[in-house]
Amino acid sequence: MASPQNDRLLQITRIILTLLMVLTVVAVIAMLGTPPILYFKFSDVSRDMAASGIDAGSIPWLVLLLLLGATIATLGFFFFRHLRRIVDSVSEGDPFVPVNADRLRAMAWISLAIQAALLATVPLIYWFDALPHKPNVHHNSDGISFGSLILALLLFILARVFRIGAAMRDEMEGTV
Repeated sequence: MASPQNDRLLQITRIILTLLMVLTVVAVIAMLGTPPILYFKFSDVSRDMAASGIDAGSIPWLVLLLLLGATIATLGFFFFRHLRRIVDSVSEGDPFVPVNADRLRAMAWISLAIQAALLATVPLIYWFDALPHKPNVHHNSDGISFGSLILALLLFILARVFRIGAAMRDEMEGTV
């Protein structure tokens, strides 16, 4: 078995998590950069929307959807950052530390927060899908993801496992 520092799976995971963190930052910048453009180009955007059969009154709702999207992407960044730090601790050969239990618990809360933010986006998504500018897209979800809820539960449990593991390791080191 490869040492944790030379483990290809850990190296690939670090690369993927870093790319996901970069993508979430790019998404946040794009979503937060769009509302000022909509504000300063309001007349042009309104005209283009009207030409597509969309009421310019939907712009504030679009801005709200962008802000919710930026919130979700920001939460995703922190989720991936915590996971990257856990992977780094595995590479260092010491994953059973109290800080990883804290990271796992934070990831559980973040996954619940993402779920809540997604629930807030569902009515807006349905409303935008019903606008006359495109065919109606039928979503098969009410916004509740049982997979996300199971993930949060699993992360809370893993946080406890890591906390107990760290305490047991500290106790064993104290008796040697």
